[in-house]
Amino acid sequence: MRRVYIAHPLRGERLDIAEVERNISRVTELCRHAAEAHPDVLILSPIHAFDFVSPLGPQDWVMRQCLALLDVADELWVFGDWERSEGCCMEVGHARATGKLILFEDGGVEGGQYERDAVEGAP
Repeated sequence: MRRVYIAHPLRGERLDIAEVERNISRVTELCRHAAEAHPDVLILSPIHAFDFVSPLGPQDWVMRQCLALLDVADELWVFGDWERSEGCCMEVGHARATGKLILFEDGGVEGGQYERDAVEGAP
């Protein structure tokens, strides 16, 4: 079973709780769709895994946990406006540094040991 880490912005630029809630809803839908489309994939969603930590407070501990979770993943699937998210940029940088397969929502693929055919339809 492939382990896939789902990256998506959470906090946004304004640290607005309404934007956080919209992002959580979007990630929930993305995870639901990924689970239905890829039943052979274990979905690792840090937004859901660490939802007990306020997204409006300091994120140092959470980011360390996220990168540790990413370490156990085989692949990173990146969604949303990730380049404007400090956390997503850290996750993509970490995945690049560790040679993970990275699949972007726009169809871009980087790194990893799998061919694109092995992950057809993802993300």
